[in-house]
Amino acid sequence: MNHFTRYAYLNARVAVLATRLLPESHLYELFHAKAGQSQSSTRNLDDWLKDDSLDFKLLEQAWFLKMLDDFRVLIRPLTAADRDLLLYWLRKNEIANLKTILRGKLAGLSADNIASQLLELGQLASLPLEQLLNTEDVSELLRHLENSPYGTIARQSRRAFEERHDLHALDSAIDRHYLLGLVAKLKTLESSSRKALLPLVSAWVDQFNLLWLLRYRFSYQLSSAETFYLLIPTSYHLNREVLLRLVELNSLEEVLAQLPEPLRGLLADTDSIFNVEQRLLENLKHVAEHTLRWENFSIAKALAYLFLRELEMWRVLAIVKGKRLKLPPSAIAAAAHLNMSVQ
Repeated sequence: MNHFTRYAYLNARVAVLATRLLPESHLYELFHAKAGQSQSSTRNLDDWLKDDSLDFKLLEQAWFLKMLDDFRVLIRPLTAADRDLLLYWLRKNEIANLKTILRGKLAGLSADNIASQLLELGQLASLPLEQLLNTEDVSELLRHLENSPYGTIARQSRRAFEERHDLHALDSAIDRHYLLGLVAKLKTLESSSRKALLPLVSAWVDQFNLLWLLRYRFSYQLSSAETFYLLIPTSYHLNREVLLRLVELNSLEEVLAQLPEPLRGLLADTDSIFNVEQRLLENLKHVAEHTLRWENFSIAKALAYLFLRELEMWRVLAIVKGKRLKLPPSAIAAAAHLNMSVQ
């Protein structure tokens, strides 16, 4: 399959799959719907959403497996670096499983209890979950991973854990090295693919950097040096020089005022870390939608679709779970990233 044919096929498949994405209005309909009136972008899932007796984890797994079906379709025509990048992006779900196992180990949960909280990735899985679940402790688990595709993440995370022995340090090390790997994968692509992906990846990494910086400095009260060490220096808007300057500031207001454009304008009227997160996610969603609509013959179109599909999944599940738990509407709207002022 030559270059043009490969990307023509990808473009056609993404165009078909994109028609299944829920319009924003459907999420508001789901939010306001009474019990038994749930809606999704897939008929079987719609039936399951209506069934309040169905275990929530099974519902999450069913939706995730549907997304994996889309993923398999999209990677079929890809080769070499493009395929590697999409497979690496999918690893964030295995990273989530890994962090669930680590939290369970630290909390003293049984292997069966931890296993019930994991997402099944089927043939796309690369983590030896059974072996990890049966390790004695966190250090043994991470040592077990050192000769796997997660070797770099495992080695760095074990070092961080042995230095500080807390979950926060472990989570931070895992996330940091996963994203460093993603940035490295991006650099291996041919120039046209790299250029098309740059807006989405840079917005995503900048979002992580800014939220981590704000939380580490002002929620966890880490020092400037500790905070900078946990961030990801890139050539994006929040590059090394900008991050070095921002970590020295002493309040949310000071950081927001010193951001480079377009981030400063985007976040000008936000007054909390939560509001910053909401605004950044809205922007990331906008970038993905723009990429999906306007990019042609590029892996960027596929990644944008997968990002939006996964975001849709988590937003719908947040609404369903919030309703089952009888949470206040404001809490459900916040968890589902619904802007109630624009209904």
